[in-house]
Order: sequence, then structure tokens, then C-alpha cells
Amino acid sequence: MMSWHPPAGVSGDSDLIKVSVGMLGPARYRCPARDALTARPRYRADTPVPRKPEVLETFTNGPFMDVLDLVEHQGTAVEDALAKIGRRPLHDSVRRWTDHAVNRYLDAFPPGQDGALKPFRGRWVYETTLAQADQRGARQYRITVWGRCYRSADGKVREVRLPVNRLDGRTRTDAEIAVAALVLASGGPDAPPEHVTIRQFGMLDGRSVTLFDGSRQAALDLYAVSGRTALAQLVDAGEPFVYRPGAACADCPFAAVCPELRRTPGLLGVRNRRRPRRSWSATSARNYTVCPARDYGRRQRLPVDQGVERGPSAERGRAVHRYLEDRHDRTTYPCNARISADWVPPGFNLTEEDRALGTVLLRHHAVVCPVRHTRTLADLRVEPDLVFDDTDADTVVLAKPDLLYHDGTTWVWREVKTSASARRGTRPWLEQYPQLALATILAARDDFGLGIGRVELEVLRPTGADLYTLDPRTPEVRRHAETVVRESFSQWHGDDRFLPVPGRHCTSCEVAQWCSAREATEGEA
Repeated sequence: MMSWHPPAGVSGDSDLIKVSVGMLGPARYRCPARDALTARPRYRADTPVPRKPEVLETFTNGPFMDVLDLVEHQGTAVEDALAKIGRRPLHDSVRRWTDHAVNRYLDAFPPGQDGALKPFRGRWVYETTLAQADQRGARQYRITVWGRCYRSADGKVREVRLPVNRLDGRTRTDAEIAVAALVLASGGPDAPPEHVTIRQFGMLDGRSVTLFDGSRQAALDLYAVSGRTALAQLVDAGEPFVYRPGAACADCPFAAVCPELRRTPGLLGVRNRRRPRRSWSATSARNYTVCPARDYGRRQRLPVDQGVERGPSAERGRAVHRYLEDRHDRTTYPCNARISADWVPPGFNLTEEDRALGTVLLRHHAVVCPVRHTRTLADLRVEPDLVFDDTDADTVVLAKPDLLYHDGTTWVWREVKTSASARRGTRPWLEQYPQLALATILAARDDFGLGIGRVELEVLRPTGADLYTLDPRTPEVRRHAETVVRESFSQWHGDDRFLPVPGRHCTSCEVAQWCSAREATEGEA
């Protein structure tokens, strides 16, 4: 292992290396450079990111842990504990979710039911101190695991329960389980146990699954096989540093010195750096326009109603998009009208009617498939993640085009929509689809460096494919796009409370189950 050095713009030392088990989660959601730097808490960015806290609590599952601490360690009644929680004010939806999650947990693990295990106040921490610094420059290592901790009275048995929203929604990596096993097997402050258990608990439905259950030696063996190398890779991420910009850039303390985060001052048309730093996307704009509480619930990753989220129309649209994504991502040949009878991608459940309609829409797509204009895979970027930092608004902007393709002359931003109706509405496309307005602004400004010549909207209908072109160089088109984005973003940017606006849309809101305003509306109907 070569000596570890921080990237440019970062100062400090590696004397202490501190890792939490969650940092070993699925790679696609993490930034290796940030993890390596965060694991060294004594490093600081030379250009710091100012801390501007939100009014509302932002750690959605933090109140869940706080309530259970009061119940298990102080004997507080659940109702009283719920009334006490909140280091900061809680959004109504988070409070209702916390109430639900706590009661599901106590139903699954009633206090005192398992007489062999008692709640452990605090958490186990694996620590080791070296006589002299190693090649990383570290003398002290510390590893923690976040969850509900329990042990037997004699300390010979330890158990940790890892809370997740949905039991089937968060698959733990082998490395997470192995490193968690190490922490339980060898972590202080008390003597090591003889037996270790790791469970995952789904707060939505109250079910749990055992991830590991074995002797201390079995836990150490598991770490040796599946944990040690993964942990070293996380900590050793170094030259060349791998940066993966995304939503997490909003709270990354090293964002101001990140070489891969594109700075785009003025992108959103608002100059105000006093507001809390957040991430914003066209999805946020759409949800917020319908109901601010809906946007808040989605951004806080509250469990959604699958009956709404995966309703027939939405499921058909996603299946069509996934089919096109997979096809465009693996071939340079244009789509054709010969659609296989089993075209539906795995994981999608469509009715025969929606399967047939999807087949028709895909055949219409073949007529306008943009791959007809490309020559190599380098001319295609399928659903790329584009991330920008509007430094004027101190906001991270997320965009995900359905397709970027080069037609031989210029890059083109293509969005694809599906509809079961042959009727065309009258609302301007830029207002109906905020991502088109954002795309138009990005394409219009050469200083953003995307080199996009035009923006396209492809609408697949039962009667055919409609293809619309937006020219970002046309002044009125650009001004319209800027107005749409600025008006949408400025309201969202200035909001601290995200209060619900109940109405007919509540019936199609995927997070309405956590909204008391929706229930009041239904009761008045």
C-alpha cells in the first residue's frame, strides 16, 4: 500500500480513521472520494462549505431512535416520548411516520418479551491504537454501527437491529454485514461476547430478517473473508480519486473543492446564499407545484404507497422507459418495429392491455429513434446523471436526460414521454415538463460546457410519435425557460415548512398516508 495523500484543496492529518458501517453500502449511491475523506475527520476543505441548518429535522429516522431511547432506557410511555422528540421541529409527515415505525417496532419486539436480552445504552465501537502511524498516517482506527443494540445480562450475547424503511428495499452488502459483525464481536466498551446476531428491521411492515447469527469466531471469520478488503478499499481511495457527484453533494463538507462538481452560477435565476444548502431537480419542481408536503416527503425518502407509485399507467411508462434504456445502452443499431412478445423488462407487472399498448408505443418510437443519427456508442449517453452547483443560490441541481446523443453536428437532449391518450393538451411543454426548461437553459449557455444544440421532446401515443424541438438559441424560448425555472425554484428555495395543500390530487399522492391534512380532507368529503 502506498502512502495516502489528500486531494488538492484539503488539509489535515490521517491520525484518526473513523468509519461507520453504512459507508460500505451499495457503491452507486456513494462517492468514494468523499467517503475516504470523511473517514479522516481531521481533514478540512481549504474552502469550507458554510453550515446553514434547516428549520425542520432532516434526519428522517433520527426521531425513531430518540423515541425508542426514551422508551427503552427511561421507561417513558410511547405517547409521552413522541411528544418530547425533535431536536428541531418535525414535519407532520415525519412525525406520523415516526409514530408508525415506533409502534411497528414495539409490536415486533415488545419490551421485556425476550428476557435474555436487555437494551444496551450507547453502542459498541471497535477501536484499535497503533504504536506508531502506518502508511496511511493513522494511529487510531474506530468503526461504528448504527442500530438498536441489545445484550444479555452476562454480556455473552450481543444483538444489533438495523432499521430500514422497507425490509425488501435495502439490501445490505456482504461488506456491511461482515464489518458490523466485527464491531459486535470485538467492539468495546465491555468484554467481547460469545455470540453475535445481526437483524434488519423493516419499519413499514414490522418484519425482520436475520443477516448473521453465530459465534464470535464465526463473526471474525466473516470479517476476514468479506469485510477486511472492502474496508481497506473504502479507506484507501486515493490517487486517482474517484468522484461521484450527486444529491449528497448538498451536505458534503468538501463540495467547494471538488474538481468534478460543475459550478454554474445563475443557473436557477436566484441570487441568495443565505438559505440552507439543498439539492433540487425537475422532480422537486413538479412535486412542489402540486403540494409542498409531497415534495418534502419524497425528498425525505418516506415510504411510498406502492399502489399509487406503481399504478398501471406509471408502471407501463416505466417499463417502456426501461426497455428503451436497456436497448439504447447496449447497441448502436436503431430500434425497429419488431417488438418481442416478452418485451416487458424483469420486475414489471403489466396487464395484457398495458402490455399491448406498450408494444404499440415502442413501435412508434422506432420511427423517431435517435440512434438512427449516431455511429458509435460514444455518440450516446443513456440517462446520464448531470450534477451542477449553482453557487449563486448555493443549491445542487440534479438532471437526468433520457438520452444525450450526437447527430453528427451537435449534441441533442432527448426526453421521452408516454401517453395513453391521442389528445394533445394546450399547456406549453416548458411548463408541463420542468426538465425541458432546465435543459433549455443548460443548452443555451456555452459557459456550462455541455455543447448541446437543441432539446427534443418525444411523446409516444397510441396514434403515433410526436417529436417537438426546442431551440435554446431562440430568445423567446430561452426567456420562457428561464421564467419557468426561476418561478418554480424561488418558491421552493424560500420555503422552510413545506405545508400540505390538500385537494383532489391527494388520491394520487404516493406519500399521502403520512399526511394528516389528507385525512381531514377525506373526512370533510
